[in-house]
Amino acid sequence: MRAQPRHRTVLASLVARATSAETTESRMTTDPIGAPSSAGADEPVTQVATTEPGHGSTEPELKPVGAWFMVVYTLTNFGMSLVVLMPILFSLAYKVQVVAPASKESDLGLVIGVAAAVSIVAGPIIGSLSDRTRLAWGRRRPYLLLGIGVNAAGSLLIAAASSVPAILVGWVVATIGLTFAATAVNPVIAEWVPEAQRGKLGAFAGVAAQLAGVAASLIGSLLLDHQVLLFLLPVLVLAVMSVFFLFTVPDRPAQRATSASVVRFVKDLAFNPFEHRDFSLVLIGKFLLTLGINFFTTYQLYFLLDRLKLAPADAGQKLALLGGIGVLTGTASAIVSGMISDRIRRRKPFIYGAAAAMAGGLVVAAMATDLVVYSVGAILLTLGVGIFGTLDLALVSDVMPDRGNQAGKYMSIYYNIASNPAGAIAPIVAPLVLAIGGGGNYAALFLAAAVLAIAAGVAAWRIRGVR
Repeated sequence: MRAQPRHRTVLASLVARATSAETTESRMTTDPIGAPSSAGADEPVTQVATTEPGHGSTEPELKPVGAWFMVVYTLTNFGMSLVVLMPILFSLAYKVQVVAPASKESDLGLVIGVAAAVSIVAGPIIGSLSDRTRLAWGRRRPYLLLGIGVNAAGSLLIAAASSVPAILVGWVVATIGLTFAATAVNPVIAEWVPEAQRGKLGAFAGVAAQLAGVAASLIGSLLLDHQVLLFLLPVLVLAVMSVFFLFTVPDRPAQRATSASVVRFVKDLAFNPFEHRDFSLVLIGKFLLTLGINFFTTYQLYFLLDRLKLAPADAGQKLALLGGIGVLTGTASAIVSGMISDRIRRRKPFIYGAAAAMAGGLVVAAMATDLVVYSVGAILLTLGVGIFGTLDLALVSDVMPDRGNQAGKYMSIYYNIASNPAGAIAPIVAPLVLAIGGGGNYAALFLAAAVLAIAAGVAAWRIRGVR
């Protein structure tokens, strides 16, 4: 028998470790989670063949989740959103400007783009490993704990950086950590929440993201003289918010034994977009919308600095104030739209309205020459983003091909393939758009984002399996 190449046997060994722990018998039914602990919560859900309309997949028989589950899920999403948004909205852009003020736009694009490209590759791999993990503690929790540690290390690297390459290395490490953590949190709504509650839970996640956006700009503006805290605080908040998630939200080992071979693992990463048409359309819509939002969010600080001539600290405080106003409107619209969507079992009309609101807000922002007009556009955009985030998360859970066994893989595809390529492309394309007419053409950039928001609504219209 021919010997295996060393690199192949090492990789096979790593894959085997993720699937080596003993699994428990598949004998649990999910009880409503309304208290900090529940007997048997970590055991597998009994698989029941219930066909979902439109995509013919099966999912576990799920019972409604309780208030405790919703609170813990919302708090953990707040921490996750803060880790994502504080660098994107403020601290990373500020750090790049301090280190390389003359080339801040292109350097920021390079940093964000390279890290996004890394996560495109790493996300599905980490998600599939989580799906196959058969540790007694669960298949999701270890990845959250590991992700927090890795993100903290990357954040410290950025804080200590004195050059753009050093910032790039730190942000890549932090992004990998975030990918590990997201692998633990993102599949929860598909694995444990019944369809009738997904809109509501999506609304809570959307509200958490909006609050995190406000906190990101406000905290960032107050920590300009404390570089370590500026970058480390978000991951510390996530660590605190994750305590109850790690010990009270149910988890389970992988329910089925899978081959430990590298070939089988690579095959499991495959995704046929034509076989799962509706899921592919959700990905397309998410990509288009994320690309447009990245055009706006990545450069809004520079818009306030260059177009409206605000100082960095003042700009951060104004962004926080606008975010606070946006939260009041976005929170109400997200919760109401999520609850109504669950009740009437319709997702797409809300997606259309959200896309229209975002496009309108971007057009207004593009025309702004003062803070008042810009504020109207930003609040309208926030309103649309809140609704879209609420219904989009419910929508992807509704059309997911395999919620029972591969939720980690498909949620990683949703976030890392649909979102992160947009994050990688936006910083490359945006400077080209900004350069139209001699440079600093924020109107063209925001109008391009409005077109992408409308296109996201068209993609939702093409989905067949969800109304």
